[in-house]
Amino acid sequence: MSPQPVRPRLTSLAVVTLALLTPALALAHGKDGVHVMGTVKEVKQAALVLETSDKKQQEVMTDPGTRYEKSGVAVTASDLKPGERAVVHGMKMNNGQVHAQLVKFGKPPAKGTGKDQGGTGETEPAPTPPTQGKRHEHSGH
Repeated sequence: MSPQPVRPRLTSLAVVTLALLTPALALAHGKDGVHVMGTVKEVKQAALVLETSDKKQQEVMTDPGTRYEKSGVAVTASDLKPGERAVVHGMKMNNGQVHAQLVKFGKPPAKGTGKDQGGTGETEPAPTPPTQGKRHEHSGH
């Protein structure tokens, strides 16, 4: 008697496992993911309050693991000030609260334009222009 080949069994097991896990991974990543966009009204110890475009106040929870970017550059929570336009990428928790994973912010759009600048398809803060007379170099991101 010759032994059964092990490779086809392992391949079948891997395919079945992957097929069963793929929907669970997709749900874990996208089901409760949310974006909150608005103007920062208040920066608290463990939360942000944003005013959305429909003039509603939305509180977003933060923690030491929340990341912050100002015009594409990593910064800290202390750099976020009331009046700045922000886009929060987060997760909706079981209790209904939004927990921020990434907060992107910058200056509000210029008055009179009626829309945010950029062209990413996602409404995000407009980049801060370089200071007059100084060189602006990109880091190659």
